[in-house]
Amino acid sequence: MPDTWAELRVRHRLGRNPYNPHDNILAGTAYLREMWDRYGDVAAMLAAYNAGPARYEEHRAKGRPLPAETRAYVASLAPALRGERPSKIAFAVARPLDWREAAIFIARDDGASAVNPSPPDGSPSNLRAPVPETPETLTASQPDGFRHAPGRGRSAMTGFAV
Repeated sequence: MPDTWAELRVRHRLGRNPYNPHDNILAGTAYLREMWDRYGDVAAMLAAYNAGPARYEEHRAKGRPLPAETRAYVASLAPALRGERPSKIAFAVARPLDWREAAIFIARDDGASAVNPSPPDGSPSNLRAPVPETPETLTASQPDGFRHAPGRGRSAMTGFAV
């Protein structure tokens, strides 16, 4: 998107800040108009706007699936822009991402396993769970004379009817 902003900024003589509301709205609507002029179809316009024209062209030419976000975006907006009446239930279900599509992988670099955090060489570890010295430290202090007394048919935990 930074490249798209840079092109639109020059073409429409906008400022340098893409977060300026005036410039952002002008650039966004101009870009939507460009996608409309290019494709002439609401769904195609929205898909190209959201995924980018190159990704949409690849989808059309080679059948490469559009991202789940783009499919949901088109499904939620296209009917309204076509002037269709919304159905009682209208939603798009995105395919769950495959683990190989994840953008970030997180790994431990200290040699310890996430399941068993003991050192790999088997040496003793100083890992300890925080355990209170006395059970009283787990009890919240209450003002003198305070006692929770729920009414008949009410839960002692919440006071709501059960």
